[in-house]
Amino acid sequence: MKILIAEDDGVTRRRLQHFLEKWDHHVITSENGLDALEHFLSKNIDIVITDWMMPEMDGLELVGHIRSRGREKPYVYTILLTSRGDKEDVVKGLSEVGVDDYVIKPFEPDELRARLTVGERTVRLERTLREYGEGLEKIVQKQTRMIRQTQEETIIRLLTALESRDEETGGHVRRIGLYSAHLAEAAGWTKQQVDDIRLAAPMHDIGKIGVPDAILQKEGPLTTEEFEVIKSHTTIGGQILGDSEFPMLQLAHDIALFHHEKWEGKGYPENRSAEKIPEAARIVALVDVYDALSQDRVYRKAETEDEVLKKMEKARENHFDPYFYDLFIKSLPAFRQIARENP
Repeated sequence: MKILIAEDDGVTRRRLQHFLEKWDHHVITSENGLDALEHFLSKNIDIVITDWMMPEMDGLELVGHIRSRGREKPYVYTILLTSRGDKEDVVKGLSEVGVDDYVIKPFEPDELRARLTVGERTVRLERTLREYGEGLEKIVQKQTRMIRQTQEETIIRLLTALESRDEETGGHVRRIGLYSAHLAEAAGWTKQQVDDIRLAAPMHDIGKIGVPDAILQKEGPLTTEEFEVIKSHTTIGGQILGDSEFPMLQLAHDIALFHHEKWEGKGYPENRSAEKIPEAARIVALVDVYDALSQDRVYRKAETEDEVLKKMEKARENHFDPYFYDLFIKSLPAFRQIARENP
């Protein structure tokens, strides 16, 4: 074991070092708490034996600093050296600061060795538990990633099948998710929120499952009645995705229901405006228009980027959230790359 001694009394320090080295421990010595802390921070220490009263920093302060770094470094067993009359300090050290054990000065070698044996066992057990916990955490993280990837693949495949009814492709589904995630990240969303919208955004048109093929695939202009049927895909999508306890599906519900609302309040199905439209729906409303205009559809050919941006700029005042529109313009290089990688 690598043991750090913090003791300002030279006789006691040398005596401790003598016995510890005799018992085959690697010993590092310090004359005060501050110097001991520097050793602790720069080296892998297993056990610290510290006097209570020392210059620069006392033993309880030293142990407090050690305990405050519990997540950064492996567990360190601490033993407080104290005189026979320091019972209050022993209680404080054990109960409040986190000292593991104490030895009364002048120490008896046999007692010290017995207490060190307990310390060695504790350190080994703590290290084993830490390694076991880290191993479990890696397994859980791996399983979580696999579950998430399975969910994503299932969602994409099902939505690709749905989109194929109106000649869309899996590329459209993936692009909407990636575009939305990019804007959410640029807006400062958390990593989890960004990942959620990446999976939720592709479900924006899930309500089209309730729209007849004859209307979805119609090549000419829609009648007023047919357009009302098309519009119903938002409420159908909201019903399909409603009442979920999962944040990602709650996000998908808001997107499916409100992604055709407009900033000025003249969209559908509820004529919501501005901040009354869920933020995720405002993001998807923008990227869906961008992708729709940029790709071939059954009723028209894809437009050039210049043509797309001119149309979107014209609609900026009434259709899109100005904040997300500005982020979108700044993100165009990333959007172009996403489009190239997901044709």
